[in-house]
Amino acid sequence: MRTVFLFMIWLWSFSIFAASELTVFDHSGQKHGLSRDQLLSLPQTEITTTLPWVEGLTVYSGVTLQTVLENMDLPISPKVTFVALNDYKIAVPKEDFDTYEPIIAIKKNGEFMSVREKGPYWLIYPLSANPETDTPDFHAKMIWQIRDIHL
Repeated sequence: MRTVFLFMIWLWSFSIFAASELTVFDHSGQKHGLSRDQLLSLPQTEITTTLPWVEGLTVYSGVTLQTVLENMDLPISPKVTFVALNDYKIAVPKEDFDTYEPIIAIKKNGEFMSVREKGPYWLIYPLSANPETDTPDFHAKMIWQIRDIHL
């Protein structure tokens, strides 16, 4: 019984570790893993906004995709596909990153986001600063629990 319990603890700790990794697939399909600490070492950006799924004004902090890709010396594609832990996928046009500068949020109100809180990574658009983005089409692009990014 104790062996089963220890095995369950090991699996649980592995799932937490795995969830904190973000994988970027470049244009050739090569896999690049990024830890939360690596993302935190990059210049951080804050977005204060309201969201349809969260009550009140909230501060999100994280990195822009441009910052991540510049750090990895990778060019952005005309469309970037994000994949969530549940395999939900959404293609986001490059123009969104140029125009609205959404972030890959790591923290919500200064706290790391758990999977239960739509973390560990959530693509956040500044809806309050850009009311034209507060539409179902943009809401669909605000993918949470991001696992992979495909260029």
